[in-house]
Amino acid sequence: MNESFALVVLADVVARLEKLGSPYALGGSAASGVWGQPRYTNDFDINVALSEERGLEFLAAFTPDYLISESELLGALAIKDDYRMVQALHVEHVYKIDFFLVGDEPFGQSVLDRAKPVVLAEGLACMVQTPEDIVLNKLRWYESGNRASERQWNDAVQVLEVQASQLDVGYLREWATRLDVQALLEASFKEVGLS
Repeated sequence: MNESFALVVLADVVARLEKLGSPYALGGSAASGVWGQPRYTNDFDINVALSEERGLEFLAAFTPDYLISESELLGALAIKDDYRMVQALHVEHVYKIDFFLVGDEPFGQSVLDRAKPVVLAEGLACMVQTPEDIVLNKLRWYESGNRASERQWNDAVQVLEVQASQLDVGYLREWATRLDVQALLEASFKEVGLS
């Protein structure tokens, strides 16, 4: 995948989300690369506020240029889970987007409320998860994967290293406790010399 194609896809996704008026925040490795050390990613992770009532409107906004399973989308919207995801595939560029559907869960709402506008390339600005939220999400992924993914751990640590002096440590500790990743947060702090 050519990186310029990835940016074309991201710009298109952002335009469609903004036209829908759906709050969103770029996450995953793309966001950790904004705040830490950039690395190649073969997809985009995007948190998006989406209610069950707007599911078909969301689907119509993306098809036919993206392949999205209607049953997968509506099924994900129907469950009341903190983790709800649906995949979309850009047909022309064969590039994957994972939409993480945010409902009423407090952390998901916090991530969207705190997202910051960032210029990623000429003509491409989008909302991006804050450094604190990307660290918390990376630690959650690391924990849920039985602490096997060094990539998730390294992404979190690199964001902490680069953003150290600007982090809201109180916010990080509060949410790490609520998300049950406080031991991992403290270990990552220790690794980068934060207290």
